[in-house]
Amino acid sequence: MELRQLEYFAAVARLGQFTRASRELNVAQPAVSQQIKRLEGELGLELFNRSTRRVELTEAGTLLLARAHRILAEAEAARQELSEMTGLLRGRVDIGALPVSRLDTPGLLQGFIERHPGIGIHLHEQSLAVTLPMLRRDQLDLCFALTEPAALGADIEGRFLFEEELVAILSPSHRLAGRRAVRLAELADEPLIRFRSGSALQTMIGAAFDRAGVAAGYAFESFELETLRALASRGLGIALMPRGYVHREGPAVASVALDPAVRLPVSMIWRAERRRPPAAEAFLAFALDELERTGTIDDAQTGAAAVPGPSA
Repeated sequence: MELRQLEYFAAVARLGQFTRASRELNVAQPAVSQQIKRLEGELGLELFNRSTRRVELTEAGTLLLARAHRILAEAEAARQELSEMTGLLRGRVDIGALPVSRLDTPGLLQGFIERHPGIGIHLHEQSLAVTLPMLRRDQLDLCFALTEPAALGADIEGRFLFEEELVAILSPSHRLAGRRAVRLAELADEPLIRFRSGSALQTMIGAAFDRAGVAAGYAFESFELETLRALASRGLGIALMPRGYVHREGPAVASVALDPAVRLPVSMIWRAERRRPPAAEAFLAFALDELERTGTIDDAQTGAAAVPGPSA
């Protein structure tokens, strides 16, 4: 079993096609197919169910893929550590990003790249339901998330950064737009706009309504935050979002605080037992130093009103 075979295998599994995998790997398709066949021959098992359009993992392929991710991650870490001996820090960092926070992710990335131009960064802007499994499979090195690290289990560690306040966003012409605060019970008869089901944000919102004893009535659901904001701006409903997102550019909306306040923890998390590559260690150190320098990190413990994040 060779690293090259595992790299080809992981690419085909992720992309679902030999053709796409060969393009990404910059290798001729017959070479990719040949290496996969050799790997299957060595193992005595088929790793893919092949069809004319897609290939899908067999049970054996699924088992091997989890191991392959970790083997490849360790190999990349070794390469980076050896490169570091030359004084040139290189490599790649895979980061799970948080699309709803006041966290200035582009600013962090710009500052890091200026300091370490030899490191490439792959950004995965998804909800925790997507990024947490990727983190556990070593497809991500680090992840920003709406959660408390302790809520995710013993295999995940992290650093609490700060809290985001959840607010109602609505059209500037909405009857509630001039209010300083609104109770969740007052939103029961309003058409609400829901972010993707299963996301950490939406799970926390659901928990807040449950605590208030209110049944939320959703008129729309969207997988894109920009769509939520556009719908609210046009008066088609009310969305609940972190206040930090409201300050981003986009269609005009009004924001109204919730009473009682609902605060969401924002953290940086990683897999506990994994030895991170030097590039990932460098980004972690840089990000925490920069967030400390700018006063973004709140070292106080989250308050009683904070809502712990889900594990998926």
